[in-house]
Amino acid sequence: MLLLALLMGSLQEASARPSPEALSARIEVREQTARAILLELRVRNDSGHRLTLTLGGRPAYNVLVKRPDGTLVWEWQRGQIVQQILEYRGLDPGEELRFEVTWKLVDARGRRVPPGEYLVHGVLNLEPPETLVTDPLRVRVAPARRKRSAK
Repeated sequence: MLLLALLMGSLQEASARPSPEALSARIEVREQTARAILLELRVRNDSGHRLTLTLGGRPAYNVLVKRPDGTLVWEWQRGQIVQQILEYRGLDPGEELRFEVTWKLVDARGRRVPPGEYLVHGVLNLEPPETLVTDPLRVRVAPARRKRSAK
């Protein structure tokens, strides 16, 4: 009985939700080429103590690309198998989780997006239905270079 009580106590401790001010999230461009943008989602423990995050799903992160009017253009997880598994991840003060995603400058149908400005959001799925969403990152897609024909 004591073992069961200890086990239940540690499970409850592991699933304690960090306060909103304890975590910060941001998305940034690591590299941009004419064909793709490498993005990195960073989640940081801004508290003064160790946190245990309950991550929802594998993978527990997603990246959304939208037009400035809010229309969804591309979602990294679309078409992927997401395992509905909760994962507990410890994070020391100041420690970051990092996730990389490559957007190949295509829409949800696989077509090249037109040149212009797009808004990128990183999403970390916590214990359902909780999510941590970054502020939007503005990225600019340049016109595609046309191949020169040999004369």
